[in-house]
Amino acid sequence: MQASVEVRAADEVALSGDLRFATVAGVRERLERLIATGESACVVDFSAVSSVDSAALSLWLCCQREARERNIQLQARHVPEDLLSIARLVGLGHLFGDADAALL
Repeated sequence: MQASVEVRAADEVALSGDLRFATVAGVRERLERLIATGESACVVDFSAVSSVDSAALSLWLCCQREARERNIQLQARHVPEDLLSIARLVGLGHLFGDADAALL
């Protein structure tokens, strides 16, 4: 399955499909461009993501870097449990915060 990015509003995007090594590169480019053109905040909705591997965590780290460089507040919603587990495993669970875990 492929992965895709859908713009829902000026400050919200939705990810869908498989966020894995084979599919994440195109998503990363598009998502970083959208963040770079954003105003002051961006919400990334993971609710339609069907599977992840560590490439999804790398995607999130790259997006955070882009947002930080542009002083944009980045927020994740409906983060898949598998992605949270990977983040916790490598000591980066804090990247999604406690509030985001409640949105699962």
